[in-house]
Parts: sequence; structure tokens; C-alpha cells
Amino acid sequence: MRHAAYYFRAQLYTQVPRQVREDLTWMADHGAAAVVLGVIEQDLDAARENIDLICREADRVGMQVWATPSRWGNLVAGCPKVPSILCAVRPECWAQRADGSPWMSFLGPHASIYHPATREVIATLVTRTLTQWPITGLVWDEPKAVHVQDHCPAAKAVLGDQVHDAEAQRRGQCGFFGWANAIARQAKPEAFLGLFTFAHDHEPLVGDLAMQAELDAFGCDGRPWAVSDGGVNDNPERALPSKLLIDAGPRFIAAAKRHRRRSLALIENHALPTSCHELMDRRMPEIIAQGWDDLLWYYYPRSCEDPDGAMAILGRHLRRIAS
Repeated sequence: MRHAAYYFRAQLYTQVPRQVREDLTWMADHGAAAVVLGVIEQDLDAARENIDLICREADRVGMQVWATPSRWGNLVAGCPKVPSILCAVRPECWAQRADGSPWMSFLGPHASIYHPATREVIATLVTRTLTQWPITGLVWDEPKAVHVQDHCPAAKAVLGDQVHDAEAQRRGQCGFFGWANAIARQAKPEAFLGLFTFAHDHEPLVGDLAMQAELDAFGCDGRPWAVSDGGVNDNPERALPSKLLIDAGPRFIAAAKRHRRRSLALIENHALPTSCHELMDRRMPEIIAQGWDDLLWYYYPRSCEDPDGAMAILGRHLRRIAS
């Protein structure tokens, strides 16, 4: 099993090199093979030196650097939670409902995957991310527009009569990631390409995502315990917690194997109340025993009630993987 740290620090205006060095040393000491940076659209110019620093420190401790494209076109998750610059300045590329109104989320409109401007910008972002820095992998985090049924003129031109077909729309949204992977593979043939979705997702969406061209790894994200444990509920629209790795893990590992991918999971140890520390501590051995090929986790993530306590628990289990 290989594991890697989600590290969302590149966008900070305050960068203390000593602290970055300490962070990367902690990760390496706990066996992390890679550090995964959130890269937002404007980082290609605005956060260059910050990412340079992190890449140098990763090289010092022998870790790879991967990137998770963050909020690009409002088509993926990642961090920080910011509106897409593409969607802010190019309203002509918005995905549209059948009545012509834009498809919106709490961060604003979704870009249309069919619009030439979207394709041009995403292709540039993928290529520059993999060539501007010594970044050796991309991880697509929670595709955010797989539910979008796009009726903009560009979508109609591609889909034709199938524009009203929900299955064709879903396949098109998923296929966007195969297209983006091909761009990545052209930019850096040896790059690691992963994708994960919500642990509560099911077929046919799971299969449609897992089958995308050039993917090395596929899986899900979720809390490191079981539905039966209760724990914090991240989605107030659902009566019970629904993104749980103990329950969903075997299903996603099987899906990855069916499509000849490595299995990939993100442990969601962010926004953790102390009441859930015991759950994470008790269930982590089971998460590890599930047999994931690639396991991601947050390094000192946001909104934890006791960040040091939570990282101490996680760190003990990470050391067991390394040993």
C-alpha cells in the first residue's frame, strides 16, 4: 500500500519555509510517498513560488509531488473552495438547463465541457501543471458536474438528438475526464492519473468514471468508519452519514479491479470533532486491511476541534503502514 498527504497550503500569502520543511519532514517520517497539492486556476501564475518551495522540500525528503485540480471550471472539488475564474470571466462557456438558465452550484455556474473555451482552458491548465513544476501526478477529486444535463448550444452541437437523454449526458460528463487524462498523458507520459468520487455513489456512474481512458487509479472518499458507527454527518440533506469507507470500500476496490485500475481512497479526516477520534482510531486498522493500493489523507486539515490530537492518531496508523 502506498499513501500520500493532501496538503492545501500553496495559496497562503504567509509562507514560512521552516514550517513547510517541518511539514514535509513529518510526512516523509510517516511513510508518505507523495504530497498532493491543491492547484486552482490562478495558481499557475499567482502561487508559482509557493509551489516551487513545496516541490523543493518534497525533493529533499524523497517524496513525489502530485496535484489535485481544484475547482477548475467548477467541474471538480479540491481545495480551496473558490469560484472558477473561467466561469467568472467567460459566461458564454456556462452549462445551461433546457430553459437556458445556467447550471449553478453554491460556487456559481458550471462550465460546459462541450464549449471550446472550456476545453482550451482545461487543456492549458493540465499541461502547465505537469510541466511548470516537477509534478508527477494528477488526482481528480469528486467530479462535480456529472449530474449536469447540458443544453447549451455547444452541447446540442455535440449531442444532437441525445441532448435530452440522461444517460448520454452522464456518459459525456464522465468522458470529459478521459479526454483530460489524454492531455495529461501527452504532457507527461509517466504521470500517475487518479480519480475518486463520493463513497455514496453507485452504478452506473461508478463504472462510467472507472472506465475513463488513461486512469491509473480509481476509488472514493469518505469518513474512516462505518454507517453503523454514526459520527459526524457532513451532509445535512441526508438523515444519516453516507460517505463511509468501511461500508463502501469493498465495492469501490472491486470496481477498480474490474476496470484494471489501482484502488484509491481519500480518508476524510477534516472537520473532525474530538467525539470522532475514537471512531477513527478504532476503524483505521480495518481501513488499512481493506487493501487499497493508494490511500490519501489530509495533513492538518481545516476545522478540526483538536488538530494535534487527530494527527497523532492518524500518524500512529500511518507508521504501521510504513513498517
